Amino acid sequence: MEIILTVFSGIIIIGFLLGFSILMKPSFKSNTNKYLGFTVLTICMLLVKLILPEFDYFRTHQKLNIICNIEWILLAPVFLFLFSIKSIDNKLSSYKELKLLYLPFIFSLLLNTIDCLERDFRLFTFKSAAILRLRHNLFMFESKLIYIYIAFLMLWLFFILKNSPSKQANKAIRNLHLVLSLIIIFWIMVDFIRGIFPHEINKYYGLVLLIAGSFSLFWISYTIIYKYKMLHQASEINKILRNQEASVANTEPSVSTQTIFEKFEALFKEEHIYRNPNITRESVAQQLDISAGYLSQVITTNSDDNFSSIINQYRITEVKKMLCDATFDKYSIEAIGLEAGYSSKTTFYKAFKNSTNMTPKTYKEKYG
Repeated sequence: MEIILTVFSGIIIIGFLLGFSILMKPSFKSNTNKYLGFTVLTICMLLVKLILPEFDYFRTHQKLNIICNIEWILLAPVFLFLFSIKSIDNKLSSYKELKLLYLPFIFSLLLNTIDCLERDFRLFTFKSAAILRLRHNLFMFESKLIYIYIAFLMLWLFFILKNSPSKQANKAIRNLHLVLSLIIIFWIMVDFIRGIFPHEINKYYGLVLLIAGSFSLFWISYTIIYKYKMLHQASEINKILRNQEASVANTEPSVSTQTIFEKFEALFKEEHIYRNPNITRESVAQQLDISAGYLSQVITTNSDDNFSSIINQYRITEVKKMLCDATFDKYSIEAIGLEAGYSSKTTFYKAFKNSTNMTPKTYKEKYG
């Protein structure tokens, strides 16, 4: 058991380092990401709250009981909520009234601080029966508030994410919301079962929640820190490309389209439909107002390449341009491939190597 607790202690320390890195490291530091950093730090405090009693720490340091008494669980969903709505540019993110979301935590903090000052620090003593009854009722209210408030925030965030525009960068946020929602539901179920079978569950309660909390930290590390950053870079690249296209559009006349094939080529050259990773022959045919079968005939008649080859050629050409353009040097190669239309790093690297006989990195080093 001591080895397990030592492992979890290491995970908590790594979690704190991760949280402070998000807050202070230049590549992550931003007004939006600070809420992600606070989310990670709050999860770490929840884990500290679970692990310290396992070391019997509060028997010798009774005055530090306040760490255990503070309901950090009321704070983590608030930070997650704020991070999510700011990440997807929801209109709510500009509302000053969002500060009211901290009120349940402030109420809990005040209630538990007063209780600790009386019980552990013995600064004063409540003797009035009315005050003792009020305190009891307030703690009962707090215990119900925790479940209701968390369920309210996560459900509200679910509908916000569901109704937000379907952008690729939102997928990581939705996945994070899903995983943390499942962990919270799991915690509520364990807490409920603990109330029915206290003796059987108590010895495993802390360990089970430590595992769940540790998993959430690793999920944030991969899904948000790596994947979200890459998707955010792709979004920035998209803005640069749109600005470049706008300047070109102001100096060059639009291409006239007389035949179906010319219209087909115009969709690639002017609208850059190859950047859509979900592009299909059927979706392009629908844009041209013809059948998918007839589109194949048009391509076969006017070109030596098939539909997939043409898409890949445009994507590779765009990737090459970005790899050789200093404007994109600060972005990762994976993010560039993602913006060009490839759905994964593996697909991108394989297609690029088949086309150029070298990896994107080698190409950049040689021609960039």
